[in-house]
Formats: sequence, C-alpha cells, structure tokens
Amino acid sequence: MVTAIVIPILILYFYLITKKEKAKQRQKWEMLDKLMLEARIQGTITALSTVKKRYYHEMYMMVTTIQLQSNDRTVSVVLRQPFTQDWKEMNLRPGNAVLVEGQWEKDIFIAGSIKES
Repeated sequence: MVTAIVIPILILYFYLITKKEKAKQRQKWEMLDKLMLEARIQGTITALSTVKKRYYHEMYMMVTTIQLQSNDRTVSVVLRQPFTQDWKEMNLRPGNAVLVEGQWEKDIFIAGSIKES
C-alpha cells in the first residue's frame, strides 16, 4: 500500500527536478554567444576550425576555434554559438584581418563578436 503512494510521488518529484534543470540549461544555451565585451584583439587569422559539440541532451553548439596572429604573439580565440536551424557559418578565411571583442578565460580569448577589419 505504501509503495503505491511513494513510487508515483518519487517519479513526479524527479520529473519536476529534471524539467527545471532542462529549462535552466536551455536558458544558458540560448545565451552562449551573449558575453560581456570587456576586451578587444585585432589580428590576422592563421588557422580556423569549426566543430559541432553536444551541449545538453538534444542541444548542440558550434565551437569555432581561431588562431589569431596579433602583433608579436598568437592568441587562441574561441567562439561558441548555439546550433539552431538558422545557424550560418561565418565568412572567415585564413589571412583575413579581424577585430574580436570578448573576454579572457585564462589563456583563451572567448569571443562575443568577430568583425572583419
């Protein structure tokens, strides 16, 4: 008798927790490319690669890694974007001069916007 009451309550409890977690992850996923633009780097692209990665269950993100030659050093720049139906690859090629705005995370520059200069 007790199990007939306890098991449905447990299932409902874990369902609600999972639903809340999924909503929180979806909100974070939608805000992937919305960063505080604290710093700028200008340079020339030396290498470029784009990879599709799983973010959370059925949500994916596109991670573009750029090696940027800026003055006297090479900087790794990472651009994270939510992968949706209307996602389009950026028109960037090695040799292009770009202006990147974003923020630093240790030795990697996380891009919020990339503009050709």
